[in-house]
Amino acid sequence: RKWEFLMIKYTQHSDVTGIIIPNNWDENGRVVQLAIYTNKEDVYLVEHSRQGKELLDHINKRVVVKGEIGEGIDGNKLIVVDNYSVGP
Repeated sequence: RKWEFLMIKYTQHSDVTGIIIPNNWDENGRVVQLAIYTNKEDVYLVEHSRQGKELLDHINKRVVVKGEIGEGIDGNKLIVVDNYSVGP
């Protein structure tokens, strides 16, 4: 179940700017899920992908993520990362 979500729909291709924050950990304390917290108080769970995993190196940093925005079956906002940049 780590890093995998069921999307019920993609809503748009968009940019999301925010801070990368750990959202879930395994039994050994390793981060298994990331989220992007925006300044508008939106939270986007990061979908498991190569680019999504690369964001593990940028926890607590500000990023601009480009990708497909979707909604999970539980109503959470999700993003499938196409590319990203780390910013000030």
